[in-house]
Amino acid sequence: LQHYFIQSNLRSSMADNKDQPPAYNAYPPPPGGYPPAGGYPPAGGYPPPPQQYPPQQYPAGQQYPMQQYPATNAPAGNVVVQPYAASNVIVVQANPVPPPTNTIVAWIACLCFCMPIGLVAVCKANSAENKIRQGDYAAARELGESAKKWAIAAIVTAVILGALIGIIYIVFLFTVLSNNVY
Repeated sequence: LQHYFIQSNLRSSMADNKDQPPAYNAYPPPPGGYPPAGGYPPAGGYPPPPQQYPPQQYPAGQQYPMQQYPATNAPAGNVVVQPYAASNVIVVQANPVPPPTNTIVAWIACLCFCMPIGLVAVCKANSAENKIRQGDYAAARELGESAKKWAIAAIVTAVILGALIGIIYIVFLFTVLSNNVY
């Protein structure tokens, strides 16, 4: 019974696959066999490639000749030429990390808290950005710290003024309500 079930399933699946191409093993193998793996012809039969230049060697104790390099654009960073034992060594130092300018904090303090003091913070942050473009990182650091201090001052001022105004409003509201009680 099981044998009959397998054969009937096989016949039904073959009837369903009439539009499909025949299986891979249904094609005859190509004449002459398959090419070797990798797609390359078998090794052998080819002469070794001729050597184009004879090997050159320097005599013992002789130094390599000094080479002159053509001038190129200066690399990014500071270039320092240091003398070292009768030859020049060029050391390229990476650009230092620019200090924070606190521009975002300054703008938030200006737009959301106390505009007059925040505007001073924005001006200091802008000056710090200009100093970074000029390469004066020390002045940029000072201006960035100054911008942060002005932004903090704007935030603290707005919080204190808001609290005072809130207290005055509440006191005024209770005073008015207590006088109008019948």
